[in-house]
Amino acid sequence: MNAPNSNRRLPRQALLYTAAALLFLSILTGIYFHEQPSMEREQRRLEQYLHNAEADFSGLLADSALLQRLALGHEDEAEFNTLLDKPYGLFLYTPQLDLVYWNNQRMQPPKLQAGWRAGTAFQSLSNGYFVTVSRPFRLPATGRQMWAVAVIPIQYHFGYQHSSYLKSYFAHDAEAGQRIEVSLEKTPFVVRDASTQRLFYLKAHDTSPGSKVDAVTALLRILAFTLLLAYIHFLAQRVTRQQGKVRGILFLAVVLVAVRALLLFWPALFAFRQFSLFDPTIYSKNFLLRSLGDLLTTSLFFCWLTVFVWYRLGPEGKLHPWFAGKRLLPVGIAAIFLLMIGSFQFANVVRSLVADSQISFNVIDFFSLDAYTVVGFLVLALLTLSFYYFTRILYRVIFPAFEGRMTFVYFALAFMGLLFLTLRSGNKVVLFHLPVLVWLMCYTALVSRGHFFINRFRITIAGVLFWIFVFSVSLAIVILGENRQKEIEFRKAMAVKYDELTDPSSEHTLSTALAYLDNDFLVANFPRFQNGQQNRILRDSIISENIMGYLSRYETRIFVFDAGNSPVNNSDSASFAELNNLFTVQSRATRVPDLSYFETAYNQFTYITKRRISDSSGTRGTFFIVSTPRKYNSEALYPELFRRTGQADAENSSVYAYAIYSNGLLVLSSNKYSFKINLSPREVPVEEYERRRNGSFDELWYRASGSKVVVIAKQRDTLLESITLFSYLFCAFLFLVGLMRLLLFLLQASEEWRSMHFFQLNIRSQVHGTIIFISIFSFLVIGIATISFFVARYQRNNVDKLSRTAGIVTKELQQRVLAGKPIGASLLEEDSLSGQGLQNLINEIAAIHNVDVNLYDPQGTLQVSSEPEVYKRGLLSTRIHPVAWYHLARLREIQFVQEERLSSLRYMSIYSAITNKKGEVYAYLNIPYFLSQIDLNQEISNFLVTIINLNAFIFLIAGIIALFITNRITQSFSLIGDKMRAINLGQRNEEIEWPRNDEIGVLVEQYNRMVRQLEESAGALARSEREGAWREMARQVAHEIKNPLTPMKLSIQFLQRAVSANQPNVQELTTSVAKTLIEQIDHLAKISSDFARFANIGNRQLEYFDLHDVLRSLEALYVTNPKLEWNWERLRQPLRIYADRTHMVRLFTNLVTNAVEACAAIPGCRITLIETVSGGSVLVEVRDNGEGIPDEMQEKIFTPNFTTKTSGTGLGLAMCKSIVEQAGGRIWFETEKGKGTSFFVELPLADEKTES
Repeated sequence: MNAPNSNRRLPRQALLYTAAALLFLSILTGIYFHEQPSMEREQRRLEQYLHNAEADFSGLLADSALLQRLALGHEDEAEFNTLLDKPYGLFLYTPQLDLVYWNNQRMQPPKLQAGWRAGTAFQSLSNGYFVTVSRPFRLPATGRQMWAVAVIPIQYHFGYQHSSYLKSYFAHDAEAGQRIEVSLEKTPFVVRDASTQRLFYLKAHDTSPGSKVDAVTALLRILAFTLLLAYIHFLAQRVTRQQGKVRGILFLAVVLVAVRALLLFWPALFAFRQFSLFDPTIYSKNFLLRSLGDLLTTSLFFCWLTVFVWYRLGPEGKLHPWFAGKRLLPVGIAAIFLLMIGSFQFANVVRSLVADSQISFNVIDFFSLDAYTVVGFLVLALLTLSFYYFTRILYRVIFPAFEGRMTFVYFALAFMGLLFLTLRSGNKVVLFHLPVLVWLMCYTALVSRGHFFINRFRITIAGVLFWIFVFSVSLAIVILGENRQKEIEFRKAMAVKYDELTDPSSEHTLSTALAYLDNDFLVANFPRFQNGQQNRILRDSIISENIMGYLSRYETRIFVFDAGNSPVNNSDSASFAELNNLFTVQSRATRVPDLSYFETAYNQFTYITKRRISDSSGTRGTFFIVSTPRKYNSEALYPELFRRTGQADAENSSVYAYAIYSNGLLVLSSNKYSFKINLSPREVPVEEYERRRNGSFDELWYRASGSKVVVIAKQRDTLLESITLFSYLFCAFLFLVGLMRLLLFLLQASEEWRSMHFFQLNIRSQVHGTIIFISIFSFLVIGIATISFFVARYQRNNVDKLSRTAGIVTKELQQRVLAGKPIGASLLEEDSLSGQGLQNLINEIAAIHNVDVNLYDPQGTLQVSSEPEVYKRGLLSTRIHPVAWYHLARLREIQFVQEERLSSLRYMSIYSAITNKKGEVYAYLNIPYFLSQIDLNQEISNFLVTIINLNAFIFLIAGIIALFITNRITQSFSLIGDKMRAINLGQRNEEIEWPRNDEIGVLVEQYNRMVRQLEESAGALARSEREGAWREMARQVAHEIKNPLTPMKLSIQFLQRAVSANQPNVQELTTSVAKTLIEQIDHLAKISSDFARFANIGNRQLEYFDLHDVLRSLEALYVTNPKLEWNWERLRQPLRIYADRTHMVRLFTNLVTNAVEACAAIPGCRITLIETVSGGSVLVEVRDNGEGIPDEMQEKIFTPNFTTKTSGTGLGLAMCKSIVEQAGGRIWFETEKGKGTSFFVELPLADEKTES
């Protein structure tokens, strides 16, 4: 009967068609989104956001009762919290235009003046662009008219694009800033309010046209690319099956190279270059590896190819016959050369990934790692896996070529490697390659020990863990070396920077910042200095945009004077004569024109710049810039805000400490390290750079000049970094191995998905999976629980610390400012404590306690701050935070702590009420603690480093324990399984001896009982079968013998009658009867032979041979027959099987003979043999074009003694079935009436390892 083919393969062409469809669809979407008015969409989205905010504000104005409660301070907490969530700022003013309510601190309250009118206006402020909506309203109780102003943020624009925190973004869509900009000049894209009033304009962001595609198009192309790769893999498998391994491997290699070249020379096809992963500033080595994305793609393709080659050739498969003989030795030498070159290149790429990239591999600081670090570790894992398989493929040639002569392999590696390095003696990587060469020889020695379990990669988990361990340690050593070198170079640059920052004669400090402030710029913008509003914007723009790199380190002030030396909107009172005297008399010139400096202390100095502003009509005025280096508290908010992204600063770093010596005296240092107060002559470094060890610290000494020395110290944590880096690499390798196993499973499932038993794992896999799951689950649970505990504890500690600090500062203020008057305008006017005196007092208190201090009056208005720049620049409102104001003023709490946010910066902040002797509040104290989040991140980072190390160690130990546990368990089951497989009714079956009374002991007892019962049943069955077989055989033999005996008897009787009748033709009759008797006797002999062969079918002479030899003899027999057409679709590769050659000849002779007889009666008889290799089996199809087998005969076709012919014993196909099953294969047929029949024979291919 038909054997159903359950291994239905998933359609392959569908992948290609789907990929093409997705690519075509992406072209359409790209055209659509490119041609559609995207600016109009952005305009509509922004207007919709604006109109929604206006509508919400209008609805709020309709609730007069709520507005009255807000104005009088009677709102409840639910109403207060609801208004906090509004997307706009809400401000309420009294008829005298005094502010009485505000709902956020992110924007300055508008300053209402007399004659203020209702309406909508667009404003450009120092912290962004806003739309203000002013509306009057009346209180229901008193009828007084008040003002409500909604400040709707359009775009927060702080002007510090290089800051880590002060990023510009649109309020309605944080990503919109990448596409659009607010324009103060007229453009076609007008944004209007709900009443269609024109407010402002939009313009497209300045990006190169066509450099990016939209997200939908990019996603479609990525999916198309993925499906294309899947189709390539399946196509390569098909080529391998049909045309052999070599052609399949060459096909995949050529296609992957072509795809890689396509991505390289036509990047717009899949639009990968728009992603930051392909940004050359992150990583770039050469033209081929121009970005991290290119390195990832190349590594992925090479890993794919090597794994494909390895699995097609087999772990220990025999070499191709072409390599035999004299060719093997030169091929082995070439393989050694490739091994050496490949190892050097692998080491180069690993080194380059660290040395030539901006990727952070500082595994000690968890929060310094990013997505590029994850990709970097993935690339390292891919490269390592590729290298392992690549070298194992080469070793398959090297070891047979130099079998028994491994010393020559080591000598050849050393000789070629040293010769190669000698030829490149001028290259600095030679010293790096020498230990790589030694490592390669040790690696070769390990791999050459083929009997070690570590080299059975596909068999034992111990081998996997061992090689992961080896490569993790090796890569960790390389990365540590490169990290150390990069860190030294970083400290050198830091030392040079501190030398320049403390060297007033250096032109590097402000030369770049002042480059574009030339006469042309100042002449063109001089009228703006004379305009009140434009003056402030221009001054802030010059400082923020042009002097951005020095903003956090210098207190910069700009002075402008007209042609008569009169000040032009200057905020400070310094006169032209004072500044000019400083520049011309007291200052010393630098190498930068118009830039001088004057000393204010032995280690402090101030820069002063003077520029004449003149045009064709004469002098227009004079421009001064005064820049004074400032010192910040370690916990100050302001310098951290303006620090550039990725900028490291030893002064505020928890890793580095610095010291500056002048003439042997310590003039400047950080307080994180105990530096010496002076240096002896012997301690001054002789070389420009020197490294010294001092206990657990590593010091870099930089001799900047004869009298100046800069020291940068860093704590050595090599052991922790090594263990952590090993843990990261170990986990990355485990992840990649697991991912590869998953991909192989999916590919196998796609090949034979109906026959796959999903989620049916064996006991070994279940134990491994359980232990691994417990390890990962415990890591997650412990990590989450501990981090949550850290956060909660740290928050409590911060609150306690801030409370203690606030209490101390409050008492000090109460003692030193005890006038009893509120801190405000009245106090600032007092002669006893002027505004400057109060500022100095706050600065002194802030410096003593190492905190920032803000002081608000009882109305919540900022009066004095130790960091006034934050408020001067509009980064925060000068009004107290509304939540703090609600708790302090409304709920009358003495102290309140909360987390606040400035742009993307989050920090803790405490507020405290300062009271006089009468208990009256005359000020509110605010102390923000910026470093709370940074310190918390450091705590979490340290914990994560520890737990990752522990988890990697536990994972390694768990793998070893799982190995022993599963081996112990599975060995027991393997013993029982082997015994069960050995059960045979025709022999004595042994019982199992199990000494322990456990679960397996119960199973063994049941097995032994089954064996005993089986022996009893086997004996009875054998007797019954023997009797039945003898009866059936006797019946069949009697029937077969009876058939020829009847004509023999009739012939003899006829001859007897002829002799008795004395007929004249007795002689001829005798001859005829004799011929008949001989024919029947021959037929009896044939019957006897057939039964004898069938009886002896179990006697086999097993040997290894090529199945083509058997089929070739059949071809020679039938190909010359003119009555039939012979077709043989033969594979090029040999089909080695382990079976009885005579039986195979009889098998295919019977099948071909039956096929010939089936179509002999029709013209154009055609016999076709088709070979297919799948997995470890060969499938041979014998096809004819006869009439087919009738339905009623199909079920009995392999039954002994059944035949479809008028003569024969019916043993042919029964013998065929028995031969195939004894050979470990299977046989079935498919037939179609009127079209023919196909018999399929599937036989296992010989194991090359066993054969050798």
